[in-house]
Amino acid sequence: MLHMFCKTLTASDTSTHVGFSVPHRAAEDCFPPLDYSQQRPSQELVAKDLHGTEWRFRHIYRGQPRRHLLTTGWSAFVNKKKLVSRDAVLFLRGDNGELRLGVRRAAQLKNGSAFPALYNQCSNLGSLPNVAHVVATKSVFHIYYNPR
Repeated sequence: MLHMFCKTLTASDTSTHVGFSVPHRAAEDCFPPLDYSQQRPSQELVAKDLHGTEWRFRHIYRGQPRRHLLTTGWSAFVNKKKLVSRDAVLFLRGDNGELRLGVRRAAQLKNGSAFPALYNQCSNLGSLPNVAHVVATKSVFHIYYNPR
């Protein structure tokens, strides 16, 4: 089964001091389970982008109220990818447990072209089984996300 979530980044998500706030349900569905018996549950996540680059993040569950955050490694990802508020980040985890991530730029949506023509060959996926197949075969693909 394919697990995924997409989140539009906020100003605090792109700040170098806070980290990435992960919606509770998304963390539970998409990330490996945390050991909640620990005082400060945490784990290292390794996610590959579409270029095959591995990104390492510290996933923690802390605060009042308790929330899921990506901390260590997140700032480097934001800086390297030049992410800004209103960009979106997509996380995917397939049956093999491998975590993938992608970026959707807010500016690209304004220009009327969500993705470069080079990568549009996989834009007609249409269904989750097809998405699961391209994840399993490590093919390049894009997901068009239309918030309601």
